[in-house]
Parts: sequence; C-alpha cells; structure tokens
Amino acid sequence: MGATKASSIYKIVGEGISRLRQNRTPKMTQERLAQASGVSRASIANIEQGRHRIQLHVLYDIAVALEVEPHDLLPHLRTARPQKRLPEDISRKLNSPKEALAVSRLLEGAKEEAR
Repeated sequence: MGATKASSIYKIVGEGISRLRQNRTPKMTQERLAQASGVSRASIANIEQGRHRIQLHVLYDIAVALEVEPHDLLPHLRTARPQKRLPEDISRKLNSPKEALAVSRLLEGAKEEAR
C-alpha cells in the first residue's frame, strides 16, 4: 500500500469518527471522547484530521465510546470514501449512531446498485 493511500485511509477513518461524534444527541465533544477512550483531546483532534495513525486498541476504545462496532469506523473496500450525512428527518427517527451508520451504508449500497 502506497503512502498516499495509507494516509487517505487515516483521513477517512478520522472523518467518520468526527461525523459520528458530532451527530450524537447530545453532541459529544472531543474532550468527552478523549476521556472515554483514554487519550488526549489533542490526539482525538489529530485522529479526526487524519494526521495521527490510530492504534488498534484506541480504535476499539473510540468505537465503544461512540456505541458502534470497530469495523464501522473503517472504510469498506467498495466505497472507501466518507459517507454523506443523512437527511435530518431520517436521522431524527433513528435511535443510535449505529443505526444511522447502517442506514447510511444501505442507502449508499442502493446508489451503487442503481449505477
């Protein structure tokens, strides 16, 4: 894997973590996510910006704090790009970030099949 592709993976993972954190109700701060996952707030900021190579155990801790599965934070081979935000009327009806992620992936998969 080339350096460019590797760095883009960290950026995609970071963007996904940031999106899940901000879409929580109530919104979770970087500080709160840092406390819940046992890293500094600066580390969370660097992870979300794709500047920090996230360690596997930290990925698991962040997934627990965000109430998702660790694999939900990783890009899928088919899509390998960040998911678009769900419309507000749909996201209000969902009970958790995990549900929002699942619905987002279902919609993305339907778009792929339609092409």
